[in-house]
Parts: sequence; structure tokens; C-alpha cells
Amino acid sequence: MRWDPFAASTVLSTLSQHSKEIESILIVINGFLAALRTKSPFEFEKYCVRAGGMSLCPPSPTLPRFCTIGAFVEQVTKIQDEIDERIWDPEVKVYPSGSMAAVWAPFRAKVNGVVHHVGVELFVLHKISNTWKVTGVADSCREPTEEEKIWLP
Repeated sequence: MRWDPFAASTVLSTLSQHSKEIESILIVINGFLAALRTKSPFEFEKYCVRAGGMSLCPPSPTLPRFCTIGAFVEQVTKIQDEIDERIWDPEVKVYPSGSMAAVWAPFRAKVNGVVHHVGVELFVLHKISNTWKVTGVADSCREPTEEEKIWLP
């Protein structure tokens, strides 16, 4: 098989475009989490669709909750506690059409500076008017172990 410089540059260009898409998706996810920290409805509006859905599974014995992202935003903005939720090692999948993506990542949530719960989050995003927006969120979480309370930043 002969090396084709045109084909190689096309592959590199495609990879570069894909990397830019992933970067723009992660900017949206981090913006959504920053809006959660600031509890700013204006910031949430930049990163999500209020009519999108959420499936939240807090630590036992609390039952799962299902709501719109808009209802979640309304509730979060009323909370007085400091909330700091962080993800790491996100797995990003961009579907071939380029109009839908998913991000799966472990997370930890601190409430008032203490690790409160840990788990996995799944974000669904759609490209709307050429801009990525969170249209769905699901999580599954549990109480942290004593070690996680100490070593999770």
C-alpha cells in the first residue's frame, strides 16, 4: 500500500475538526457545571435547553427524581448551600450526523466544601443553530467512601 499525502491530510483535517467539536462540547459541559456553582439562571440559559429532561438518582434512600432542566434550574437558584460539582475523564461521543453528542463522566459533588455524593453523569447535547446545548442529564450517585471524602478535590 502506498502512502497518499492527500488522504493523510484529509484524515488529519477530519481529526482536527473532531477535536474542535469535542472541545466545544466540553466547554458547554463545564459551563453548565459553572452555572450550577453560581446558581445563575442567565448562565444556565447559555448552555442548556430548559425543556430538556433530567433523571437524577440521589443517594439511597431518596428516590430518583425526573424533571425538566428548567425546573431543576428554578430549584437550584433557591438553594443557599454552596454547590461544587466536578467531572473528570469525560468520554465524548459525537454522532455521525454531527448534531447530537453524549458525555459520560464520573463526578463528585461538594456541598459547603464537603464531598456529599459521587457517581456518574450522562449529558446529552444537541447542536441547535450551530451551538451545542445540553438537552438531557442523567446521573446515578451514592454516598462517598471515607477515602473519597478526603482525596476527591
